Amino acid sequence: MEELLSINIRIAGRTYPLSVLPEDEETAREAGRLVNERFIEEKSKKKKRDDLDILAVIAVMNTVRWLEARRDNQALQDTIAKRISRLDELIDSTLTT
Repeated sequence: MEELLSINIRIAGRTYPLSVLPEDEETAREAGRLVNERFIEEKSKKKKRDDLDILAVIAVMNTVRWLEARRDNQALQDTIAKRISRLDELIDSTLTT
């Protein structure tokens, strides 16, 4: 089993320790940076909102994007599978004639 790295991610002025696989370190740091940038952006727009409210909205919006990407990925996989199946049929019909 691979050793986990201990890293710190800073979001909304707070530091959060994470344990990640070495190959996931860059992605985790980028994710933390993006969430923090989004937090700063939202905080400047809605100065009276509580930090927790802003982070909750960011979490929901990021989850929406993730779900949309997952749906799009599944649709692409389905399209590719259909095209491969059709190519297989064409090859089979060509070889049998």
